Amino acid sequence: MEQPDDPSLLKEVARRDREAFEALYYRYAPRLGRYAFRLLQKREAVDEVINDVMLTVWQDAARFDGRAGTVSAWLFGITHKKVLKMLEQSRKRARSETPDAEAKAPDPQQDPERDAMGHQLGAAMTGALAKLPAEQRAVIELAFGEGQSYQEIADALDCPVNTVKTRMFHARKRLADFLGSGLR
Repeated sequence: MEQPDDPSLLKEVARRDREAFEALYYRYAPRLGRYAFRLLQKREAVDEVINDVMLTVWQDAARFDGRAGTVSAWLFGITHKKVLKMLEQSRKRARSETPDAEAKAPDPQQDPERDAMGHQLGAAMTGALAKLPAEQRAVIELAFGEGQSYQEIADALDCPVNTVKTRMFHARKRLADFLGSGLR
């Protein structure tokens, strides 16, 4: 049996078809979850984001008309906005808590299992990505983690393609700087 394409599924979701919603959920929740995790770095927050995204999809499926891009770009755009909202809430909470909270975080460099070069590079990349501004990190994650084109990223982030290209340029430059100094 042939699987329905994304626009067809979304049309059925707009008609409140629970099976279509379930199919769309299982098709995208893992990818959206990986994307959200790479930005949030908190497994417990990912489920909340995915639930918020899917609630929005259920409520707003009829609003998708295809002119703003693909269903995939639309879903990643919703996810991106939910992640940014959660990051902002986290920053506000962190500002209201004691300033010592960051100092108590475990240092990933002290983990004895990270002795192999591959683990060092992975830790360096994770650390470098975490230092990027959210907009630059999102472009990197969507391009390399999700295989999205610049146009799909622009649709997802609701910005011009040239903005995506600029963010990618600056993100790559910052990553090279971070990784260059972190591996010496």
